[in-house]
Amino acid sequence: MKKITKILSMVMAVILAFGILIMPSSAETNSDEEVIVARMYVGHNERYMNLSGHTWIYIENLSDHTLTVGAYTLKKGKGVSVGTFGTTLEDGRGLYYNVEAWRYRNIPITDYIHLSKDLTQEDLDKVSKRILNGGAWSYFLNCAYFAFSVWNSVPGKPLVYLLYPTIHQLQILMYPGHGNGFKMTTPSLDEIFKQKGRGDRAELVPANPSVV
Repeated sequence: MKKITKILSMVMAVILAFGILIMPSSAETNSDEEVIVARMYVGHNERYMNLSGHTWIYIENLSDHTLTVGAYTLKKGKGVSVGTFGTTLEDGRGLYYNVEAWRYRNIPITDYIHLSKDLTQEDLDKVSKRILNGGAWSYFLNCAYFAFSVWNSVPGKPLVYLLYPTIHQLQILMYPGHGNGFKMTTPSLDEIFKQKGRGDRAELVPANPSVV
């Protein structure tokens, strides 16, 4: 067991070192003078002994005004979950808003893990741009691919997409400050959407969060 743990630790160290090297470095770390307007979480919920699972982004509005997250208008004091889905929603593959917040409303927050980072308005603009231009889902570019690409669009605690849920979970758990769950705002059914189109052409259409 000790040998396996040592090997896993070495593998994760190599993964993170590689990830840091390939992460974009155009943005600067937040200074004390910059105003924090939101907090971003990357959440991971394991299933079937982590042979399967779901990874998504959640953004909480910490400002005193509404914010724009992708194509979604986020009210002050509220949060929105953003994630991609494949074959488990009747509206088909793509990018959805508030499905996770709806689906996980009745499960203990200890059922999933997370990392978080604070966002300035400049950071949030970069995150929103990445969300607007994301949304494709396939078995090889799944929910973790989307969530990690949004997470990595601003500095701090890089995560490397490597397809397998177990590796994604280990990466999150390796960072100091990871936690067991986080509280999400429960949306109403009319606050659940699928994103159609990308970039400036992105728009929201009502979606059904029920499992197919």
